[in-house]
Amino acid sequence: MKVMALEENKYNHLVELGGSDYEIVDGEPNIKGWDVKNEFGQQIGKVGELLFDPQSRKVRYLVVDLDGNKLGLDEDKKVLVPIGIASLYNNGDIQDADNWVQQDNEAEGRIDSGLESDANLNTDNNDSIYDPYNDGKVVLVPVTAGQLIQLPAYKKDYVTPDTESTVRHIFEGLGATGFVAYNRDDFYAHDHFNEDRFYNRNTPPVIVKDPGADKEDDLN
Repeated sequence: MKVMALEENKYNHLVELGGSDYEIVDGEPNIKGWDVKNEFGQQIGKVGELLFDPQSRKVRYLVVDLDGNKLGLDEDKKVLVPIGIASLYNNGDIQDADNWVQQDNEAEGRIDSGLESDANLNTDNNDSIYDPYNDGKVVLVPVTAGQLIQLPAYKKDYVTPDTESTVRHIFEGLGATGFVAYNRDDFYAHDHFNEDRFYNRNTPPVIVKDPGADKEDDLN
């Protein structure tokens, strides 16, 4: 039994922010509880937790609770979304504006060409393209229902290299099968884990601090 307990806790290099001795740095929003939507305004769920690496003090994933989703998915499921995949809207301020303006234009083009139906869009207001600015505080994730179904269910303290490789593979559009070489430092160098794509580009890319420390260190 002791061997089994050790095996179950082997993969704990990533920690939930809630309940830890760490907190979000001053000036950055705590997004726990914020709505998570896709680019068409469909409710995916809410941010249930932030998963970070205590060694680097960088957030690696959003833990998205699918409870209340409008996509017909299992509401008991929680999934991991790499921090660099998402975009943060905060009272009209977007951190990755160029990226989403381009995607909005592409979405509008698909509608004009008849490639997207109103049923697929299923926005709160089908008369226009969904504008996340109207939501105030929302996290946008360019993800489909199919990808969410493929994503492995999040299990606290058991995010294995296989789990992370599968998540990255799915968000790269390659499905749940295949292999992504896992080396912790190289793995997180991918744009999917670039905090600058999510948080304000004008601040240092460190969002987690140890409140017990004498001073905050800038970490790269």
